[in-house]
Amino acid sequence: MFGQGRVRPVALALLAGLAISHTTGAKVDLDDGHGSHSHGGAVRHDGGAWWESEFTCQHDVAPAWALDEPPVRTRGSFDEATGRNLLNYPPHRLVDFRHMTLAITIADMNRASWEARQTLFLSAIASPVSSLSLNVGPKPSMEIRRVMLMREGIGAREVSHKHEGESLSMTFDPPLMPGGEADLVVEYTLWNPREGITWTPEAPLWPGRPAQLHSQGQPESNHYWFPCHDFPNERLTTELIVTVPPGYVVCSNGYLAEKRRASESDGGGEVFHWLQDKPHVNYLVTLVVGKFDVVDVASGGSVPMPVYAPLGRGGDVQRTYGRTPRMTALFERLIDEPYPWDKYAQAVVWNFGSGGMENTSATTMYDTAVLDERSLLDGDLEGLISHELAHQWFGDLLTCNSWEHIWLNEGFATYFTHLWFEERDGKDAYLSALWGTYQGLANNDKADAPYQPAMCSKEYAHPWEVFRRASNPYSKGASVLHMLRRKVGDQLFFDALKLYVERHKFKAVETDDLRYAFEEVSGLSLERFFRQWCYKPGTPSADVVLTWDSASSSLRATLTQTQPIDGYNPAFFYTLPIWVKLPSGETRTLELEVDGKETSASFTLPAEPSMVAVDPELHVLGHFRVDAWNWASNWRDLLTQGPTIAAKLQAVAAIRAMGVEKITSDAAMALSALARDTREHFSLPAAAAEAIFEVGTPDLLLGLATSQPQDARVRKAVIEQIPGGYERIKNQYGDSSSRVLESLRSAAEGDPSYGVRGAALRAYAKLAGADAKPVVLDALKVESQHDQIRQAAIDGLASINDADALEQAIRSTSPASYPRTRPSAVNAVATLAAHNPDLAFETLKGLLDDAHDRTARAAGDAMVRLNDPRSVGAIESFIERTNRPAAKQIAERWLRDLREQLSN
Repeated sequence: MFGQGRVRPVALALLAGLAISHTTGAKVDLDDGHGSHSHGGAVRHDGGAWWESEFTCQHDVAPAWALDEPPVRTRGSFDEATGRNLLNYPPHRLVDFRHMTLAITIADMNRASWEARQTLFLSAIASPVSSLSLNVGPKPSMEIRRVMLMREGIGAREVSHKHEGESLSMTFDPPLMPGGEADLVVEYTLWNPREGITWTPEAPLWPGRPAQLHSQGQPESNHYWFPCHDFPNERLTTELIVTVPPGYVVCSNGYLAEKRRASESDGGGEVFHWLQDKPHVNYLVTLVVGKFDVVDVASGGSVPMPVYAPLGRGGDVQRTYGRTPRMTALFERLIDEPYPWDKYAQAVVWNFGSGGMENTSATTMYDTAVLDERSLLDGDLEGLISHELAHQWFGDLLTCNSWEHIWLNEGFATYFTHLWFEERDGKDAYLSALWGTYQGLANNDKADAPYQPAMCSKEYAHPWEVFRRASNPYSKGASVLHMLRRKVGDQLFFDALKLYVERHKFKAVETDDLRYAFEEVSGLSLERFFRQWCYKPGTPSADVVLTWDSASSSLRATLTQTQPIDGYNPAFFYTLPIWVKLPSGETRTLELEVDGKETSASFTLPAEPSMVAVDPELHVLGHFRVDAWNWASNWRDLLTQGPTIAAKLQAVAAIRAMGVEKITSDAAMALSALARDTREHFSLPAAAAEAIFEVGTPDLLLGLATSQPQDARVRKAVIEQIPGGYERIKNQYGDSSSRVLESLRSAAEGDPSYGVRGAALRAYAKLAGADAKPVVLDALKVESQHDQIRQAAIDGLASINDADALEQAIRSTSPASYPRTRPSAVNAVATLAAHNPDLAFETLKGLLDDAHDRTARAAGDAMVRLNDPRSVGAIESFIERTNRPAAKQIAERWLRDLREQLSN
């Protein structure tokens, strides 16, 4: 059949679904998990997931076997031996893939195997195509049984093909002609794919947990479960027709076109037919199969918003996801573009590799992403939820044309989370999140040795690297958008975004597409702006000296850029605002135009300012060290009277930078008062508390350490600082310092906040040693959101450091433990290994092949820490038997590091 339109693919798919045969594969034991928790304005990732960037939602991230640090490159990214260019460019699109129908039959959810028939509707774009290659999974996980091509006037013919590695090469005789249509049919068997699909069968260690599977396609992993052009420069409509055993539910992209009982010959299960009739990219195709409580948080709304929650957790869905419709309405209004898909599902799945993944119309969430009431004391998940929702426009409706432009996906989603918190919690939440983003980038994004690529760069060995760069697409991308907003103003900023979305929806985009929209709306030339912030690495650092000249009644500002400056990375150019408050109460904003290593300017004022703040609205991404003539009174006044929370946080940082020797008593007292101020956004008293423990006097430390701030997030910040200041308290107060330990013990045993209790367990075990053991052992039995109390108890065991603690840690590495907890236990085994080196070595060696990638990776890292010569052979053996290139690469690094340690 060679008809066109939406009806024809559906009809053919129904027929294709009847032609699937049944085979079964070997039973496997797969599992893994991880979480991400948003705390009042920023996405953060708890649990120490070692495959995840600090700035990511995922997916929002690198797979378990991705390098922690991208390989160091030389400028130009070429192979010195051959002179070959190593930059990455999008692959050719020789054909237009218009639609995919994928019919899958799963006979047994406890066997990681299925039979599939895929039909790709395609046509040559510009020239005759006699050969074509698709990305596929390698043998034996994917076995291609037959390839056929159906063309009008020719009929169906077998296609000569070759399946080598991760490529399916096909030859067409006669060639595909431009304008002609063809249906390419691939029949294949899938068995236990090494990536792309996570299959979690039933297991005796998890009684009552039904079998489940979910996909994860970003960046290029979906070809492990269906043949495709696995790169984001191709869009197509898709439909999945999935037959599953009775009682199971299937979630995929688009809308549910049909649900019916399968025939007895197909096992008598359920058939779910999902149709995504608007084009999207292959990495966003999703498949989730399991048993769920399904709750629609937009009941009665125009767009269904079902949440697929673990069985028994449906009652917690509204608490966690209930604001999704409100977020959707905000984003629609800001960019004047209705939600673009037929539904918005959020599926909470077992063993998801990170926080969330924005598959078109159906986001995947990690396994504990349904919160109980108590966990809300520590924050909510709305940072993650809003991030993934924003991707439905930025990432799905508009998709980066190649991975170098991933910030157009991730930076936008991160920034729209900031916009959500600005809407929900006000300007302080917005600016505090950006302040944290700016500080992190200033510390990490440095254009000096070793050389690092820019945020927008074709330099990478694997696509995951672009997600993890120091010039990070999440945080730096969001920062670029905020700077654009400050540069052009709110009205023009959102007008430009509306134009960008309208012009490019359902298309691939590159950074210049965004620039052109902003230039058209604003009339500004922005090429230099984008070149500096997107195509160059690094962020500016500067010393700003402010002096008052009474004779001329002028404020003089001198700025010296201190970051590395060379031919590759010239001095930054920007306009730096300087806010001043005059004795009359009048405020003014002065502008320092910067374009060189050193810039100076004088500003005439009617009187000497009573207060000054540099860039209080965060116009410029960078780190500015300010020396003002009225230093002491200025920073103290800014703490409480600053024009923005960013100015107040700047003051906290400035006072903290003085150090213990130079801080004045009134500045320290002001910090202490701020740490207890319940009127401020929690990030400000938390920052003040951290500063007090670094520069405060012992009496201030003791007072704060034994206090009980009302906000759990501030209590946690205080407790996390106590170990660093405890010796000063003890040296000053002797036995009276026991009050601190008593306070920690009380919090460790019964604080209502999971986060506070976990922080207290760690601190108490570190300071009390063996005396903390009964409390830590009791905490090992406590259930909590994300299993964070048990994880803290395991960390406490490592601090206690006795032989019994090693035995406890080894027990916690078992697959019976929650997957996020097992890496913590593995780390504890390495810390405690001296008590029984042989037992520790054998435990870690046995975990190298664990089915849970995060646990296996932690085991290898721990073996390097052991510094045991026997680890060399164990790692060499792992390298020989692993079939995963990324795992092999990591293991080779283990081996290199271990040999270097042993030789010293």
